[in-house]
Amino acid sequence: QVYATPSTPIYRLLPQAVKASETYNFFAERMGLPIIPISAGRHPLRKLFTVALQGGGAMLSDHEEEEILGVMAKNMRSISESKPNSLARLQRDTELVKLEGLIARFEEMMTKQLNESEWQLFFDQNPFVLSMAFGYPVIKVKERASVGGRMISGGGDKITDFLVKNSMTNNAAIVEIKTPQTALLNTGSYRGGVFCPSTLVSGAINQTLDQKYKFEREIAQIKENSRLYDMESYSVHCSLIVGTMPTEEAKRKSFELFRGNSKDVEIITFDELLKKLDGLREFLASPEASVASEEERFDVPF
Repeated sequence: QVYATPSTPIYRLLPQAVKASETYNFFAERMGLPIIPISAGRHPLRKLFTVALQGGGAMLSDHEEEEILGVMAKNMRSISESKPNSLARLQRDTELVKLEGLIARFEEMMTKQLNESEWQLFFDQNPFVLSMAFGYPVIKVKERASVGGRMISGGGDKITDFLVKNSMTNNAAIVEIKTPQTALLNTGSYRGGVFCPSTLVSGAINQTLDQKYKFEREIAQIKENSRLYDMESYSVHCSLIVGTMPTEEAKRKSFELFRGNSKDVEIITFDELLKKLDGLREFLASPEASVASEEERFDVPF
């Protein structure tokens, strides 16, 4: 048999029966012969690829989705050995889909008047976003952590929104979360187009510094009582996620001057975090990020 190669990239993933029907239809359409229907079959992978080839979206049941994941998991090791580039591309595409969903949720939340607890829940469920506020790899230690009590999970008057640590050095960091609607600067200028930080922002900075002070004093007891021996306080990093970037040039200048001199608390706005996520999405979606070889082919197991 001689098989044509349709332009769609999904073609190479199809089983032989579907390829044969598709090849026949490819020539039949040009020769004026009747077109034969292509059966999607019972196997969820065959159904998925066949419907995708025909330009539609396959609606799979929960059971079929689980079966697809099972096939992938079963063949993951052999694929990683025989076609590592293809597996890397699959991983990249999977991460891209997850990232796009995360960005869409972030953007939707930005349009709403949500309170701090709702944003804290979002970051708790997506600690990856928190890592974008740092210039080094971090992992979450505890949300709503007590940095002034006897234990991380205990009560106390010093509760930070998130306690994280550098995943390589174990150095601790404190993260305080406000909302995108929090005003960064006072409405009126102080003098000559200079704007002062708002009371909410200056208060949040002092609150974070107080948490750092208390944490550094109590770190030995906290580690012992909480059994968290792999955490250090060499130089506790503090980060405040608050507000959105001002639109007026004079306010942008005042904010950057103030932020640049806040040496102990790094300030990052919500829209800056979103912009970092967008940048990562653009990279993953770029042709340069594709590492799969065009000569590689999947052997579909059905």
